Amino acid sequence: MKISSTETPSNTVPGVVELLDCTLRDGSYSVDFQFTEQTIRRVLVGLERSGIRLIELGHGLGLNAADALGKPTLVPDERSFELASETLREASWGMFCIPGIAKLTDLKQAIAGGMRFVRVGVDITDTAPAEEFVGLAREHGLQTFINLMKTNVLDTAGVISAVRDCARYGAESVYLVDSVGGFLPTEVTELFQHVGEAVPVPLGFHGHDNLGLANANALAAVEGGARYVDTTLDGIGRGAGNTITEAFAAILEGRVGDATPYDYQELARLSETVVRPLPRLHDDRIYQVVGGLTQMHSSFFPLITKCAKAEGVDVFKLMAAVAESERVRPSEDLVREIAGSLAAHRF
Repeated sequence: MKISSTETPSNTVPGVVELLDCTLRDGSYSVDFQFTEQTIRRVLVGLERSGIRLIELGHGLGLNAADALGKPTLVPDERSFELASETLREASWGMFCIPGIAKLTDLKQAIAGGMRFVRVGVDITDTAPAEEFVGLAREHGLQTFINLMKTNVLDTAGVISAVRDCARYGAESVYLVDSVGGFLPTEVTELFQHVGEAVPVPLGFHGHDNLGLANANALAAVEGGARYVDTTLDGIGRGAGNTITEAFAAILEGRVGDATPYDYQELARLSETVVRPLPRLHDDRIYQVVGGLTQMHSSFFPLITKCAKAEGVDVFKLMAAVAESERVRPSEDLVREIAGSLAAHRF
């Protein structure tokens, strides 16, 4: 028998949009996973002081990613557990968890380390791997989310079906994820309204800023009924970055006034003094914009670039052509085949 997913989590306030700050997780991409202990502590303290009660940290790709993918963080998972548990008094901390990168034993270690919520990330086209992770997390009393990565690849009926599966697994909340930063606000509002009407589970929104719409899309999600919104300080995050914590807190202040628990001015100071000075990896804006327009995830940019160069074709035409064929997980063989076809049709 599956656990019901319709109850409101005990550490949230009904009716209040809950910001989940993932500066220390999604933002780790921007600094090549090299957040220092000092930066982690300062961000944790500042977020809690500003009213944020859900704080995510760790490797951008979640538990065990440093070992599984050979992309080490400066501060390993186990030390992150200690820092968060030592620092936070009122806020809950959690980690991202992608089945296949993370194992159930990794989740158990994080639970033992004091983690209070988990976000199980799966491609929306294949939700099944989330089930056993959700079951384990619920057994141990964690607040449990499923993040449906690449939500953009399915139509509304497909999204509803995936969310319904997640609710059946026992997820307390389900995130719709604009992984490519390609949604428009009207599309977001409509999607959240339809999904919310069809499945009685709290919804969250995670957006990227490829087209400069992450904040607008987050507000559109709230207007459509979203209960949770992901944000990062200064919008730091993978590729084009994310919804901006301090700016979105201010938007909520203007929208609901005294009902918001967030100190947007303190968040802005934290962003300015701790996050903005950090050295970041270069972000190729052209790629991000074209990726948002073509709905192609940034993780495939290196492969597409390599194949475009090998065949002597325009990388952005290739990106668009690949997106038309396969946006979830294009193989190298497929990208090479499409690049070859483009090259053959030049003459």
